Amino acid sequence: LPPQSVLCPTNAPNRAVVEAPRMQSSAADGPDSTAFSRRSSTPPLSLLPQPPRGKTARLPRSRGRARPVSGPVEAGPGSCTFDGRHLYTQRVCGPGSVRAVSYNILADAYAQTEFSRTVLYPYCAPYALEIDYRQNLLKKELAGYSADLICLQEVDKSVFADSLTPALDAFGLEGLFRIKEKQHEGLATFYRRNKFRLLSGNIRLIQIAVAMSHIKHVACDLYPSIPVIFCGDFNSTPSSGAYNFISKRCSMSLSHPFKLLSACGEPAYTNYVGGFHGCLDYIFIDRNALEVEQVIPLPSHEEITTHQALPSVSHPSDHISGSGMVLLEVFKQGI
Repeated sequence: LPPQSVLCPTNAPNRAVVEAPRMQSSAADGPDSTAFSRRSSTPPLSLLPQPPRGKTARLPRSRGRARPVSGPVEAGPGSCTFDGRHLYTQRVCGPGSVRAVSYNILADAYAQTEFSRTVLYPYCAPYALEIDYRQNLLKKELAGYSADLICLQEVDKSVFADSLTPALDAFGLEGLFRIKEKQHEGLATFYRRNKFRLLSGNIRLIQIAVAMSHIKHVACDLYPSIPVIFCGDFNSTPSSGAYNFISKRCSMSLSHPFKLLSACGEPAYTNYVGGFHGCLDYIFIDRNALEVEQVIPLPSHEEITTHQALPSVSHPSDHISGSGMVLLEVFKQGI
């Protein structure tokens, strides 16, 4: 699964499936038929798969005479690289099976650079690097895989929201998107609504689970019984899955062996900006080995809001530092 999501199958355990295409032949097949002979080595042109029953796609009615359009006429894709692959994915997998697709779709931000046009892809026609052209191919390709789970990388935000989401929604897929920090692209996950339910769409939960696994290796395997202090900007409020996972407030399939406590509690906020304020920063301590002796009080609300919000002329960051003193119980007992 991609790092931004935790999904749970609603049916039986999953297994990867590759379906062989069913070959059909008919003497009455015309030039527009999608059937073909077993003896033919050339598959038919692949059409965009139709939405499931209950949803109808209609072409807009033309009103009056068609007006001539001026401008260059560019070649279409002709036979696409994925046409043959679609022969194996004409139907959605049944219950107990899952078809997954992972695909780096090349962000427009990278495709449109001079380096890309002249060095990386000098062989590609310029119009074929345009996102308006490529996204139509992407929609056709992705819809044709009849996938239950689609994990995409290098996804432009506008492509996700305006193009992929409405297109794949018609085929029963729900989408999630997380943009990379300081980037123009991110990760997208689409999952079939009647097979999966979303447990968490927060990448931080997975990141923290990985961090806890590393801490477990250090504190339990390499240095047994060493006290743990786990602190930082978690970008997660006390109601989030990440916080609940660390503090073991609720049962999850993810787990860790530590009993961690937020040494500074859950203040009203540790981040205060114009459009948001909330508690995002924590100092977690191992309750089996440590206890809180003192918590340094946070600045007053009046001090924080003197210049409206943070940062300000009197505060260098948009976050407030958490500070506390803890006692090392294990060492104290050994003295």
